[in-house]
Amino acid sequence: MNGLSFANPAFLGALALGALPILIHLVRKRRIRVVPWAAYEFLLRSRKRNRKRIRLEQLLLLALRILILCLMALAFARPLIRNLNSPMMPRDARVHAIIVLDNSMSMGSRRQGASDFDRARKSAEAILGRVLRQGDAASIVLASARPTALLRDPCFDLQMARQRLGTARLSDLGTDFAATADFCASLPSREGLRLETYWITDSQQSGFAGLPPERAERVWRRLTDRGPLFWVSTAAGERENLSLDAPRFSREMVTPGSPVGIEALVRNRTRQARNGLSVALRIDGKPVASTLVDVPAQGSASARFVFPFDRSGVHTGSVELGEYDGLERDNRAWLAVRVRDALRVLVVNPTPSSDPARDEAFYLLTALAPAGASEGARAAVQPTLHTGATLADRDLRTFDAVALTGVQSVAPADASALRDFVRNGGGLLVVPGATGDAARLNAGLGGAGLLPATFGRRHAAALDDAPAMNPASVTHPALRAFRGTDEVDLGSARYTVSYDLTPRPNDPDVTVACRLTDGRAAVVEGRVGQGKVIQMAGPLSAAGGNLPYKPAYVPFVHQLAAYLAADASAQRIVQVGKPLAARFDVSRAGARALLTDPTGVAKDLPTTTGADGVLFSYPAAERAGTYKLKVGAGPSAGAEAFAANTVLSESDLRSLNRSGVQSALGAVPLRFASADDDMPTVARTARRGVEAWRVPVLLALFLLFLEALLARRFGRRG
Repeated sequence: MNGLSFANPAFLGALALGALPILIHLVRKRRIRVVPWAAYEFLLRSRKRNRKRIRLEQLLLLALRILILCLMALAFARPLIRNLNSPMMPRDARVHAIIVLDNSMSMGSRRQGASDFDRARKSAEAILGRVLRQGDAASIVLASARPTALLRDPCFDLQMARQRLGTARLSDLGTDFAATADFCASLPSREGLRLETYWITDSQQSGFAGLPPERAERVWRRLTDRGPLFWVSTAAGERENLSLDAPRFSREMVTPGSPVGIEALVRNRTRQARNGLSVALRIDGKPVASTLVDVPAQGSASARFVFPFDRSGVHTGSVELGEYDGLERDNRAWLAVRVRDALRVLVVNPTPSSDPARDEAFYLLTALAPAGASEGARAAVQPTLHTGATLADRDLRTFDAVALTGVQSVAPADASALRDFVRNGGGLLVVPGATGDAARLNAGLGGAGLLPATFGRRHAAALDDAPAMNPASVTHPALRAFRGTDEVDLGSARYTVSYDLTPRPNDPDVTVACRLTDGRAAVVEGRVGQGKVIQMAGPLSAAGGNLPYKPAYVPFVHQLAAYLAADASAQRIVQVGKPLAARFDVSRAGARALLTDPTGVAKDLPTTTGADGVLFSYPAAERAGTYKLKVGAGPSAGAEAFAANTVLSESDLRSLNRSGVQSALGAVPLRFASADDDMPTVARTARRGVEAWRVPVLLALFLLFLEALLARRFGRRG
């Protein structure tokens, strides 16, 4: 709602000058003395005929002259049109300006030789140098998904504030406007200063998606209740972009000499198809492969590579687009992988049988090491068979995963050992036997908190009537290769023996990875500490169905084992803004960690030692690229690597216009401007309103010309 005020209200007293023409008329009228003479009678008759016309003409001229004087008085009073929601700021008032500079990755989009971040910083410099005056104060906030303050407390040294602004750098973080607004609302202010917030951003649409509309409006209301909000947008027109998603590996377990698939999704956010895009793969800094992809307009396509790592250890690399666009940071996707010599799996079989058809572990052992369990030392997977009722003689820490097959019950000591093993990052596969006791398993493993689902009623059916695996129900990333039937048909495997599985309700750490054709859960995964548990609905032996006879059996078992053995405490491919974490053997207790970021800067960081080993954690990866970690010193130091990739939503460069921003912020007062606008004028208009003195001046000049024209015409006729 707008209102009218005056910068020089004292001049409104000059409106009394409008009475001057009336006074002159009255004075002149009193001085007229009528003298009769001979021809007066004829003039009197003529005057009576023209009296009405003359009176109207004189009244019109009088009104014009009065209006001209009043308009000039209004012009000198300097009328202001301003928002009634914000009181007019006195000229001598002092300001505390919170300058919010968006430094999220999308601000790196370039056009006409400059990035949006360059334009935003130029606007911020104009505010510090031309809008604020001596005695004003400034705070500077960098807006992203992790807002930070370059100047938190009000700074009265504007020269120092400009120097601090010069240190601001573009980040690879995502955008979260609500989080930044909440951060700004908590900044300290100084009593006696009028608070103003200047929000300089590309108005990226995805940046408003952090909170529901009602909660978001409350956050913005907290900020605008403290003072006016200036929204300065750097967006100008549509910004098109190409980007790469984080790479994915075809399997969890990578061993030397075994080719592994590496796939990255190319996204085309332009209105034109991009055919023949060159995509290259680099491993350990060397180019190893390239391919061409065709990407439809506003669509995506996969760039696929197959690469055999020649040695064990930690490897890093990247997938790169050969064609760059206005935003280059998302044209490269980073990867990190640990290549292991072998995967060590302990297969527990309490009741072995000489008959393979009745043995719960025979087919599982054969699938894990197809060349024979005795040759496991030379295989990618090294299974070890354990028979007997207890695990007292086994050090579970020497294994990556444990598979319980045909277990009828679990002793409390074994359940406790398995719980510690999983919590410390190990993997556990629970496979019920063909004649298992669900109640005893629930009491032993479930009582230790290791079962993601409760075993229920046992079902037995003939092979033709037995339920099968349903590939269409696969949602788990470890089993995505089995979702279709082009390569391996998991759907032909039938369970003649199966148990009802009831997943723990409302538990975010529990996932149904696959279902049977009758709708019951077939594979359920649960997280316990740093490790994982996968629970099967039926046996993996011939006693429970025909799965061991299917081509999908060997890759299915290998994929489960590799997924369980993947180190949960070292998620190597992460998103910018997410934490980095790794676990090392307890022998490195007391050792410090040296983390080298993508820019080559090394940081000496502490580690913590607990019952589950030496833990390293870093709050957030702020730059996209490769992070290399070394724990301890010398050739025996522990090594790890992480690949931080850009936030997917940051590559969507769609921006909101004035009405879109206002709708996203809700019913809060907002002053919208462009980064190309003159910031002093924007601020002055908001503080005191729009000066409208030119309108009465121009109107007065027009009326003055009209008055002269009419006076001359009426005089001739008179």
